[in-house]
Amino acid sequence: MVGELLSSGAAAALGAGFAMGFGAFAAAWSQGAVGSALMGAIAERPELESKALIYLVLPEVLAVLALVIAFMLIGMIPAPA
Repeated sequence: MVGELLSSGAAAALGAGFAMGFGAFAAAWSQGAVGSALMGAIAERPELESKALIYLVLPEVLAVLALVIAFMLIGMIPAPA
């Protein structure tokens, strides 16, 4: 059914857009949750400030992996004839 509606290039481009969009949304959502929790923890225990940066950067890996997957999908788009 999908093969009749989309060409392989269009499906790869659509998949790349979804991968990047959902990956960035998930990274932003998790960074917001982790960031607010870490600010509360740092307010109570300031010595956790050095470890907080590590936990705040970890969700960003999700967006970077989504970018890699998007580039892999863009590489699957055939060249125009």
